[in-house]
Parts: sequence; C-alpha cells; structure tokens
Amino acid sequence: MFLILFSISLCFSWVSPDIDSFTVLYTGISGIPGYPEFAGMAMLNGVILSHYDSDTLQMFSRHQFITDYLNVEEWDYLNVLGKKHYDVMMGTMNTILKLMNQTVGFHTFQWIRSVEVTEDGSIKRSMRFGFDGKDYISLEPDRMRWVASNHIAVKTKEKWDSDQSWNEHWKWQMEVELISLLRKYLKIGKEFLKKKVQPEVFISRSEANSQYKPLTLSCLVTGFYPVDIEVTWLRNGEVMSETQSSGLRPNHDGSHQIQKEIEINAGDEDQYSCQIEHSSLAEPKLHQWDSPSVIYTTAHTSEVPVPEPSQFSK
Repeated sequence: MFLILFSISLCFSWVSPDIDSFTVLYTGISGIPGYPEFAGMAMLNGVILSHYDSDTLQMFSRHQFITDYLNVEEWDYLNVLGKKHYDVMMGTMNTILKLMNQTVGFHTFQWIRSVEVTEDGSIKRSMRFGFDGKDYISLEPDRMRWVASNHIAVKTKEKWDSDQSWNEHWKWQMEVELISLLRKYLKIGKEFLKKKVQPEVFISRSEANSQYKPLTLSCLVTGFYPVDIEVTWLRNGEVMSETQSSGLRPNHDGSHQIQKEIEINAGDEDQYSCQIEHSSLAEPKLHQWDSPSVIYTTAHTSEVPVPEPSQFSK
C-alpha cells in the first residue's frame, strides 16, 4: 500500500487534539507499469484504519480493533464500495485525460473527502479532487454545488451539478455516512486512541559538498503518538526559526514522524540541540547533535534510515 500526496493543497491536514476527524483518500495513477492504478485508505484522527487497491480488490484492516469489530458481511460491503469508487475514480480520470488530450504519460488523480467534529459539536465537511498535483474541483457542502479550479474542470462541474442523483448521494455521504463512521470508529477505537507512545529521535549531519550546499543538521523524530508534537532546533538554548520541515507524515503502523533541518557553520555543531515536546513525555527533552544516536552521512539526504517503532504495536 502506498500513499502519494503530490500537492500541499491536497495533503491531509493534521487536526488538533480538540478535533475528531474521519478522512477517505483515493489516488489514481496512470503511466507506471507494475503499480496499482488505484489505491485508497480510511483515516481516523490521522491513523490509517484500512486500505484498498486495484491489484487485490480487497479492503484490508491496519489494526486489530478494526479486524475484531467488522464481520464478514461488513467486509464484503467495503469491498463492493471500494470497487465502485475505483470505477468512479478511473472513469473520471480517463475523461479528464481525454479533455486535456493527455492520454499517455504519468498522471495522478486524487479524491479526498473528510469530516471534522470539534468539542463543541460543530462540523466541517470537505470533498476535493486534484489532478496532477493541482486542485481540480471541490464541493461546497452547504450549497451542494461544485467549484471548478480550471477551465477543463468547468465541464466536469456542469455535468455533476446537473446530476441530481449524483449530488443526493454525496449529500448523504457527507451529512450522514461519514459522521456515522467517525462516531463508530471513535467508539471501537477508544482504547487504541488513548495510547501515548514516546518518539525516537535521530540526529544526522550532512557535509557541505560545495560552496552552495552548506553543512546541515537533521533531527528525525519518529514513532510517536498522538500526532501533536513540537520539534525545535536550539542554538545555545535560543530557538532557531530558520529551519526546514518535512511536515508531519504517517508511519505504516499508525504512529507519525517529522524531520527538521537547520543549516549551520562548520565547527558550530556542539552549539545545537533538538528539543522535543510531546504528551508522552513528562517534560521537554533535548537531544544534542553529538549524542550516541548520531548518524553521519556524506551527502545531504532526507532519507535517514527509520527504525521500526515496534513499541506502538505492542
């Protein structure tokens, strides 16, 4: 199972601890032989619950509490639903490719629908489609009208706006089904979602390889849960604002990771430390660049080896 997020506008938004969210993400791909042309996943508060792809045509659970709860009939229903959405995705993608006269080459199509409920009970609904990393069309849930993001999408908007049964289906999805699924999974996953798992921290150094590529320190924080975390580079105890962040990313097991980098001058390494604040920690923790966990690299790379956060699945 893979997750490809091609644009910031389509990336999954990590919600705050005061918001419960349920999100379904589908990705369609053309032009990559040997890769599933379609994959989907359902997420609860940033935790991947299940996934589906066009190679298996089966929905698979990512956590035991989901496996234990759903019966055979419910899995059969999810498999049928996955196939229907697969057909909708690829049919729409093929139509877009023809309209754009781009029937060959590598292309992506994404579909995200989500619902968020705050502590005071207010609800936010969202459904968006994106093509090749850019917004394509989105739904205004309150008016049940589609909003096109480019001239090609206008044709899709006109077709969808005029299809009453299509819009009635999505009105039910956004107002009834997604809310029902959110509440159900919050209930059955209550104990799972209470987990607090401490992060593992790995600091690496990338040597400057030219006058244009400065020395870089990287702080990789992984395996933590829940998602809310603060990662800060300090120099002699002072917060450094000029850092680069990978953003929060999901691990395969429902935990999360984030990586932050900072450019430094050679010889100043011992002045820097990475501070971690997380609900699993009694107090903020500092990690010096020259701690025993340091990984030295000879070229700048964001692909620092990531250990399996096995404690999360215990």
